Amino acid sequence: MTTRRTLAVLLVTGVALTGCGGTEEETTEAAGAAEDYPTEDIRLLVPYTAGGPTDIAARALAAHMESELDQPVVVENAPGASGATAYQQLINAEADGYTLSMTALPTAVLNYLTNEVGYTREDFAPVGVVTQVPSGILVPADSPYQSLEDLFDAAREDPQAVTVGTPGATNTHAAETQRITELYDVPLTVVPFNGNAEVQTALLGENVTAGFANLSQDILPAIESGDLRVLAVGSPEPLPYVDAPTFVELGYPELVQSTTTFGVIAPAGTPEEVVQTLEDTLRSATEDPQVVESLDERYVPQEFIGADGLGELFVETEETFGDVLGD
Repeated sequence: MTTRRTLAVLLVTGVALTGCGGTEEETTEAAGAAEDYPTEDIRLLVPYTAGGPTDIAARALAAHMESELDQPVVVENAPGASGATAYQQLINAEADGYTLSMTALPTAVLNYLTNEVGYTREDFAPVGVVTQVPSGILVPADSPYQSLEDLFDAAREDPQAVTVGTPGATNTHAAETQRITELYDVPLTVVPFNGNAEVQTALLGENVTAGFANLSQDILPAIESGDLRVLAVGSPEPLPYVDAPTFVELGYPELVQSTTTFGVIAPAGTPEEVVQTLEDTLRSATEDPQVVESLDERYVPQEFIGADGLGELFVETEETFGDVLGD
């Protein structure tokens, strides 16, 4: 953990130093601009379509930022390529704090680990975490599989028997499903969809055997009504709002990496003072009762995760999935 923290600190420190060259006059001007930040509109990019969990979080956060920073914060949806469209806009923007982006981990990391997208974590300056949404394996109400072991036994008996719908091809759910196969010799076939809603539709239509998806606001009603059953959750500890065991409790201790972390990032090279201002604003947002209600308190971390913590999560995600995806 010490090594990971060191790497995270180096990540944050390094991005603050990137691009510090230039004349003394330019350096002085940049320092003054950072000290006065913000003095104009801020763009907050959302890598996904409107209405999803990332967009919901962004709009709740933007309203708070406007109040705290006394400048307009404009939310812009830039979906496409599992987030790559928004991130490319981000890294091509000036590193001055006026263009930010929401990010969803591990998807953001998995995208550059598996595709040539033109960026890595070194192109980002982490700011902090907004929400964390745990995931779970679900089946339709009338599924013959009453437990996770029933599902896994069926897969072991017939490698083609179990299809698992995931809200994307390059995301934590698809990668974690692959880890299940590699770590525990459970052959599962990933069937990617575009988001949680499509996974839910496929499950209710019995077009897939199971689903591995975010246990977010959009899918909880189907769970609470009994239309879907959760066989296991991917959080380290049991969830008070979902009646299901954790993978850890069921004997799969490695399967704790499927939680989706929604955070805020800036371009690498953003001045440290600006990152600190944004981090402080993010912290106050997660402590504001109205913002927490909008975000849903079930998903707001009890202890705020700032720039260093988000940087550490980038590193941990690479360590967890790098070898699996490289096979």
